[in-house]
Parts: sequence; C-alpha cells; structure tokens
Amino acid sequence: MKKICVLILTVAFLLGTAEVSAAPSISAESAVVIDAENGRVMFEKNAYTTHGMASTTKIITAITALETGDLNSVAKVSAKTAAVEGSSMYLEENEEITLENLLYGLMLVSGNDAATAIAEHISGSEEKFVELMNQKAAEIGALSTHLENPHGLSAETHFTTAYDLAKITAYALKNPKFAEIVSTKTKNITSADGSVRTLNNHNRFLRIYDGCIGVKTGFTKATGRCLVTAVRKSDMTLICVTLCDPNDWDDHKAMYDYVFDRYSPKLIASAGQSFGTAPVAHGILPETQAVLADDFLIPIAEGEAEQVTLTTEISDGLEAPVAAGDRVGTLTASLGETVLGEAPLTASAEVLREEAAAPDNVENKVGYRTAFKDIVLLWLTRFSA
Repeated sequence: MKKICVLILTVAFLLGTAEVSAAPSISAESAVVIDAENGRVMFEKNAYTTHGMASTTKIITAITALETGDLNSVAKVSAKTAAVEGSSMYLEENEEITLENLLYGLMLVSGNDAATAIAEHISGSEEKFVELMNQKAAEIGALSTHLENPHGLSAETHFTTAYDLAKITAYALKNPKFAEIVSTKTKNITSADGSVRTLNNHNRFLRIYDGCIGVKTGFTKATGRCLVTAVRKSDMTLICVTLCDPNDWDDHKAMYDYVFDRYSPKLIASAGQSFGTAPVAHGILPETQAVLADDFLIPIAEGEAEQVTLTTEISDGLEAPVAAGDRVGTLTASLGETVLGEAPLTASAEVLREEAAAPDNVENKVGYRTAFKDIVLLWLTRFSA
C-alpha cells in the first residue's frame, strides 16, 4: 500500500538562453531518440507507426536467448539452419558451437543461420522460440510489436515501431552480456572442431561516432535500411532507431548531435536528501526518514519553459523491522504531463521491532541507544526548520 505524499516540490532551472541547432530533417520513414534510463522521447518522426524492421529483430532474439539459454551449452547445426537464406555466419550442417558464439554471430555479422540455430537449440523449433520472443516483447511493453521469426526476413505480420524497438533495446542494454556483445567490433570464435571464425561487426556507427556502444543494423528490400544505435556520453545514454532510412548513418549522427546539443543532465535532488517520513508499524520508532539513495540526474532541454515537478509516493504499509537502505517510496520528476524519471527513496535508519528490543541483553540495549539517537534526529529535523 502506498500513498501520495502531500510534499510536492517545484524545481525551476535557469537553463540559459544559448541557441541550439534546429531539429534535423531526416529521410527515415520512422525515427526516434530516447533516453535509455527513463524512456523519455527526445526526438521523433512517425515513431509510433508500425513498420518492418529486418535484422534489428535480432535484438529481441538475443535478449530472449540470454534470459532463457545457457551460454556454455552447445548447439548442433541442423540442415535447415545451414541452408537458411540471407546474411550468414556460414554455419555447416552438424557443426557444434556454443550459444555464446552463436550470439556473437547473430549480432556482429547478422547471421540468419545463427538466429535459426539459437531458436532450435533453446526451444526445439523457430515457432516455439518466436512465442518466447513475443512474450518478451509484451513483458517489456512493446505492445505494437509482433514477430514471426527470429532473424527478420520479411513477413506481413512481422513488425514493430521505432518507439517499441528503442524500448526493447533499452531493456536489452541492461543485460551486461548483451551490452558486451553489441559493443564488440571484432571477435574470433572457435567451433568445437577447432576451426576459427573472425567476425567483424557490421555496425559502422561503432567506428564513426564517439561514444557509440552498439547495437544492430538491418536491411531487406521490403523494409529498406533499418538501424538501431546507442551512444553513451555527457552522462547520458541515448538510443536512436530509424526504419526505412536510405541515409541512416548520417541521420543518426544528425539526431545525436541535435539531442546532445539540446539536452544536458541536471541535478534534480542530491543523495541523502529527505522527502518526508514513512510510518512504521510495531517499531521502536514510529517512522523513518525517506531519503534519496543516489543523486537524481535527469536530462533537461535548454530553453524548456515548463517547470520540473517532483512528487513523492511513500509506503504507508511498512512493518518493523525495517533496515537502513530498504526502499520505502519513489521520487518522480515530471515536466508537464511527461514523466522524466523516477528514483528510489530509502529508509534513513534501521527501525527494530518492539519485541526485538527488550532491554535484557547487551545487543538490544545498544539498539535502544541507536533508536534514541534516531528519535532525537527526527525531532530536530521536524522542529528546527
């Protein structure tokens, strides 16, 4: 059970009047740039229109495999896999290769054979693995996405939106192995028979734009050029998606330049700052301070006239014992109707349960002394302002 605390703070920023570049004119049918941390849309063009996405499909293939498979497990390549059309890592029938190496082949050289091998290895068939992919998309909240295969070859009911694909990518990048794979420029992998393949990442953006950390290219005649990239710099991680874009490399550069020029991280609130109290039932203290665990930074655009509003949601159902650092609420930053980000509020001090604090042993006497100090601190905080 949570309650919206009466504390509502409004933070006005002096953002300056420096001129920023005009929004870029891009050739993509659909495009979006989002903040990977909080999902805020910073630039978009038809971002919610459904479209085919070619091999950028493999982003969700990879994260589904990472969350359901064993990287060290060994797959045996079927005849179907070895014969799959399109881009390939050149697997051979009956070849044995680890799931980890298949994932490198999937994401660096866009192997359609790797995608099929992964699907058959984890689920026994492409069809069953695609069910897992669609479940994962739904869990992530990509509700305008539907998948028919793990590789991205065009199909009438295989589609996403630029926004959905950015959202899927933001989720996937939280997985350390996924982030490691998609940021790799060159990888030598060894098959079970000792043969070595050298895989060179098709994502040129890793080499041409400072701070790029991935993630995936794609192309079919039906979908046109599709590209998903991620860039980390200036204390921000941004994700850019273009669908059907004949000028994708230049468009991504232009969109990143525009967003990094327009937005910069601002300190909304500092670690340790208190945002009210959370009541604690059956504790030797009636409440605990709800404090910000870490500095809360949000990218804010230069020249935005609206004010950033902070609201707190604090639990009213806590029961002792409560440990220092336990989550007791959420601090939310909004700009108008747009939620910019959330940060956890945590208990400032331990609150022991009443019966656990009987003064018949040394440990509990120490607990009483700590509790007395906390009571004094709460009193001073409340009445010294």
